[in-house]
Amino acid sequence: MPEQQETGRQRRWSRQLQELPAWLSVALIAALLLSCWALVRAAGGSQTAFPHLFYVPIVLAALPFGIPGGLLAGLGATLLSGPVMPFDSSTGEAQELLNWLARGPFFLGIGALSGATTKALRRSFGSELSAKLQDEIERAAPDRPEPVGAEWQERLTAMLRQPTFRTVYQPIYRLTDGRIVALEALTRFDSEPSHPSEVWFEQAARAGVGLDLELATLTAALAASEALPDETPLSFNASPELVVDHRLERIVDDYVDRHGRPLIIEITEHAMVEDYRQLLAVVSRFREKGVRLAIDDAGAGFASLRHIVRLDPDLIKLDASLTQNLGDDPVRRPLADALLQFAVRTDTLIIVEGIESGSDLTTWRELGAHAAQGFALESPGSPPFPTVFGPLARADDRTEVSARRELPSRRAGERRRG
Repeated sequence: MPEQQETGRQRRWSRQLQELPAWLSVALIAALLLSCWALVRAAGGSQTAFPHLFYVPIVLAALPFGIPGGLLAGLGATLLSGPVMPFDSSTGEAQELLNWLARGPFFLGIGALSGATTKALRRSFGSELSAKLQDEIERAAPDRPEPVGAEWQERLTAMLRQPTFRTVYQPIYRLTDGRIVALEALTRFDSEPSHPSEVWFEQAARAGVGLDLELATLTAALAASEALPDETPLSFNASPELVVDHRLERIVDDYVDRHGRPLIIEITEHAMVEDYRQLLAVVSRFREKGVRLAIDDAGAGFASLRHIVRLDPDLIKLDASLTQNLGDDPVRRPLADALLQFAVRTDTLIIVEGIESGSDLTTWRELGAHAAQGFALESPGSPPFPTVFGPLARADDRTEVSARRELPSRRAGERRRG
């Protein structure tokens, strides 16, 4: 375990140095070499043990520049600790030639060894990253669905005939000031034996009544939303099949006309899309009515990037498998950084799901995500909900609230990419 922690620290230092511009890295290493020279001279010259300080900039030079960087820094250290360094600073006595020539090979050797070690660590990191990505792809590959059994068929028929489900809502809070920006409608099934909601929808899709169950739960969620604040956007999950179903368009039209509440359609990452053209055409009509599009569960499997690129969403909701315990994970952290950079460049907002700890909340706030939801903020339930999540609210943010981005509302045809 200590060796793994040490390797992790070396990777972090190497990554941080690599992220700096090359000229700045060179300037920092040169400044360190000169600082070591000044310290050794002030300490009394090469007669002391202080020349060992030169090993620090040598190793640091090898992290971003490999063996060439380590060797050049070693050569610089040899010259600075040799011809231009007195043996005794107080008397000005010069070093013997053999003295500093003997020290030089040690500096050059450490530089070469550090560079080779860095190269090996990068190769190891690349192999580990490739292996983890391959594992994620294999685990995310969709299995061929099996036919639903007779028992489930009976349960689904009874559920659609006499619903025993209820709607709960979970607030989504803005990370900059803790204000509520939307509510997500979720379904809870109360029948026995108990099963998670995703199991019910999965079995319904296998039984050929997936759309019927989606429409029934959505109708119930919209009817129950009467108790929500009028200005708070409401989001709901929908499969691509439901989005292109004319029944959904009628329901949304009627709801928007009667309530005027902003709506957000969340298309899950797990859902396959067979015809993006048809889906985009329907999404454009929804956008003309002010309805926004979100990709849900992004980062959980194989379809995320295709959905994001093809559907041009207003919002990207990151799955809990990506948002929890992010730390310095060699796969998830780079993916999170890439999605956040993509969001900034395309004027898309990132919402992180499944936040269950204060440390995760702090991490994503510092990374720049727009909003979050999860048990660490508020559990799914019935209204009313706090309009502000206290721990995120700061007094010095009050004057900045008006300048912050709200959840976007785009019309069809508007362009965001330059």
